[in-house]
Amino acid sequence: MSIIDPVLDTIDGILSWLSTSLGQLAENYCELETADSRQTLVARDGSLVSILRIHGATFLVGPDEFERMHNGLTHTLQTCLARPGHAIQVFFMHDKETVKRELEYMLAPARQTAQQLNLSLDDLFSERVNELYRYCATESMYMVIWTRPSSLTQAQLEQSVKDRAERNKTSKIPPIRDAQNFLQGIPELRDGHESLVKSVVNDLNVLGLLTTLLDIHDACHAIRETVDPDFTDPKWKPSLPGDIIPIRETKNREGDISEVLWPPLANQLIPRDGEIVNLRTARLGDRLYGTVSIDLFPKEIAPFGTLFNRVLNAQIPWRISFLMEGGGLNALGLKSTISTILSFAHTNNRLIGNAIDLLRYLEVNTDDAIVRLQVTASTWAKVGEEKLLRMRVAELAKAIQGWGFCETAEISGDSYAGMMSSALGLSTKSVATASVAPLSDVTFMLPFTRPASPWATGAVLFRSVDGKPWPYQPGSTQQTTWIDLMYARPGSGKSVLSNAINLALCLSGGIQRLPNIAIVDIGPSSSGLVSLIKEALPPDKKHLAAYHRMRMRPEMAINPFDTQLGSRFPTPQERAFLVNFLTLLATPVGQESSYDGVSDMAGMVVDELYKSLTDGGNPRPFTANLEPKVDKIMAELALKVDSHTTWWEITDNLFKAGFTHEASIAQRYAMPLLADAASICRSQTVEDLYGSIKAPTGEPIINAFGRMISGAIREYPILSQPTAFDLGEARVVSLDLDEVAKTGGDAADRQTAIMYMLARYILARHYYLTEDVLKDLSPLYQEYHKKRILEIREDPKRIVFDEFHRTSKAKSVRDQVVVDMREGRKWKVQVALISQSLEDFDPIMVEFATSVFIMDAGPKQAIERSTKVFGLSDTAKLALETRVHGPRAGGATFLAQFSTKQGVNTQLITSTIGPIELWAFNTTAEDARIRNALYERIGAAETRKFLAMMYPNGSAAKVVEERMNVLKDKSGIIAEERANSIVEELINEIYELYKKNSITQIKT
Repeated sequence: MSIIDPVLDTIDGILSWLSTSLGQLAENYCELETADSRQTLVARDGSLVSILRIHGATFLVGPDEFERMHNGLTHTLQTCLARPGHAIQVFFMHDKETVKRELEYMLAPARQTAQQLNLSLDDLFSERVNELYRYCATESMYMVIWTRPSSLTQAQLEQSVKDRAERNKTSKIPPIRDAQNFLQGIPELRDGHESLVKSVVNDLNVLGLLTTLLDIHDACHAIRETVDPDFTDPKWKPSLPGDIIPIRETKNREGDISEVLWPPLANQLIPRDGEIVNLRTARLGDRLYGTVSIDLFPKEIAPFGTLFNRVLNAQIPWRISFLMEGGGLNALGLKSTISTILSFAHTNNRLIGNAIDLLRYLEVNTDDAIVRLQVTASTWAKVGEEKLLRMRVAELAKAIQGWGFCETAEISGDSYAGMMSSALGLSTKSVATASVAPLSDVTFMLPFTRPASPWATGAVLFRSVDGKPWPYQPGSTQQTTWIDLMYARPGSGKSVLSNAINLALCLSGGIQRLPNIAIVDIGPSSSGLVSLIKEALPPDKKHLAAYHRMRMRPEMAINPFDTQLGSRFPTPQERAFLVNFLTLLATPVGQESSYDGVSDMAGMVVDELYKSLTDGGNPRPFTANLEPKVDKIMAELALKVDSHTTWWEITDNLFKAGFTHEASIAQRYAMPLLADAASICRSQTVEDLYGSIKAPTGEPIINAFGRMISGAIREYPILSQPTAFDLGEARVVSLDLDEVAKTGGDAADRQTAIMYMLARYILARHYYLTEDVLKDLSPLYQEYHKKRILEIREDPKRIVFDEFHRTSKAKSVRDQVVVDMREGRKWKVQVALISQSLEDFDPIMVEFATSVFIMDAGPKQAIERSTKVFGLSDTAKLALETRVHGPRAGGATFLAQFSTKQGVNTQLITSTIGPIELWAFNTTAEDARIRNALYERIGAAETRKFLAMMYPNGSAAKVVEERMNVLKDKSGIIAEERANSIVEELINEIYELYKKNSITQIKT
């Protein structure tokens, strides 16, 4: 040890004391010393500190809800603030300038997934951020709980001091001058502090305030982000006890172990230098801050929403801190005695005395704690923009003054301390004048009415009506099941929202492949989504997204008897479907149910069909020239065939050779057909069991079954041939049933039911495969299906039924949907039903729903029914009546209710879709034609950007209509060919304009 070291230490100590006294060190403004546990920090005086993030309310807040929350919050804080020893800080921040960073964070998992899947969607992501930036601002709300040494009794405190001295003496730990003192915590405070924190978190969540207790690293990140957001990376973490100790420069002073411990916490939380610019302005980093404090408690207590709306109109960034401490009357000191003695001197002294007497009465005779309150609020601007800062401070001061008639002050002795007084969790020191008030009055003013989203990130970004970002991720672990109901009258934005949700599933964080999405559509509503995904995929993967319009034509033939590749028999789920399907076909038109015995007989017919065509039965013989692809591969492989060769043998040989797709094509010709069912029902086996049963018409039930199956073959030719319609490896598939699922009569209703069942089956039958089916397969196919089943089980799956009211008389379809709802969770299957009225859904479907989107209020009786069915509050009912509306400038506002693991969350939220995304999802015939034609000429991303600039409302239909009207005025009639030529002319005009002008020139 050098002789000069003690001298240097003394000089360092003096300089440190002087700097602290002059307020020049971070330590002077930050009382936090280190961490005590995973969720608790320690202050320099031994106080324990925990930080809670309050995400907001999980319901719409009206007068009744406000009163309940106010009473509950007052009761929750009553215990700790009824006596000295605890401090509570409630912090709120609203900043439009940082919202882009927050939006990017919310979309980050979706962007990563898009990169993983090679989806070119950068233009959509950028637009979402830029579009929401126009309407949104970052919001954060925290509650900081301080438990001070003064909460201990005098005896406990004295014993704690003795115990600490004994520990220090025993442990012989050297001095810690420039590091965190990890022994600073007072053990006697821990149990009481942890109990209080748990109680507050639980009470707030019970009240419907979504609250999480932050881990110490997240807590420190939240603090630093409020102090210096421009210098805080989203991934920054502090160095705390338990973490790897960073390497620091050592001074080699004997006896000092600071360099091998964790660096001081204050310097980590306040990373950059600051300065006092003048009495009203402080600088920290690249920002100038101005602070306003409340000098005089409001004359009329007003809720925080009043202040929020006033500041929102001013369009300024701001934050506010409410610091409450117990023992409020003690803060009055000698004022009470002096005002009583001098009451004769001035009426003001008498008024002060009366007010103090009232507070004492409330403290003694009511449950209302009297607390000490200090309120500070800050706003900021960039360095060099002091005039802007002065304007913002003036706006903030006016807003606070109008909030119940407060008196405010801007000048304090230390503007830097004023700025830090409004920061999160650094200290319990505040420059604000202390007020004394009943706790119930203080809680009335707190910001607990903001809306909360259970999702921190999401590929769908909604917003609250007043601009709080509201992420949503379908299929996430926040919900135990995923059943969506969406209803509204036409033109309310259902299709656009459904497409956005389906796209969000494709962008779910962490997935390795496109999810399986089966859309049973009426009309081209989902064609825009499929087109968007197809164009975003690389050329070798475009086949993974497909849109098909079903028609009663041979090329659309679908054999419902197809099995999994190589399987001679259907799986149990496939067999159940076939029994239900045959029963439906054998149900007389106009009747809700089949004849007695038909369902049982259908099961036997299915079994006999497959048994008759197995390798040991009478398998179908191979016939050349039916499938050129198969013939070509067979020739290349030099497969020998003769009159006894069967399609099953061809299938197996092609599969062995690695031609999986060609093997599946060959297998189609080995399958039973619907015509076989009409004949096998008359086999001796079936005849022995059902031959004596008569139908209500008097004919044998077998004859009735065969007759109706034969009728179905004539009516539905696509069911009577080997499958020609090939989905291939497509994972996002939409089947448009508009041409084959009509309404208007018993026959049409029956056809609709058949087509819905068939569509659902061919799109989603593989969703329910399990490893149990492997044992029924030939060993040749087991490894192939094992890998396939593992992928299917891992991947999210979704079944969407649009225009669900079309199935109102299709009991079999609705029964299958209910089964999907009941059992979907086991298979990671989501179900979405979209229709025009709540009446279109069965009560059991409504009961199972976990996400409900009410896109349009509808008539009064519809509002009453929605209110009753979903248990909406009067506030939600009023919002449904007055605030819900279809697409407008700024987006479509709707009422949503989500059942999550934290409980039910009901919110009024807005879906704001930009012109690029609107063009991507647009399904209007003219717009889709323009978009798809330009996709081929200039590429998908360029097309969307260019069309969005030319037609920012997301459609060119109005331009086409105007040109048609001009043509009609000239000729009186518009032929279809001429109408098509108008669209073609517009396409060419847009293309020529694109070639002549760059996008940058168009902007200018």
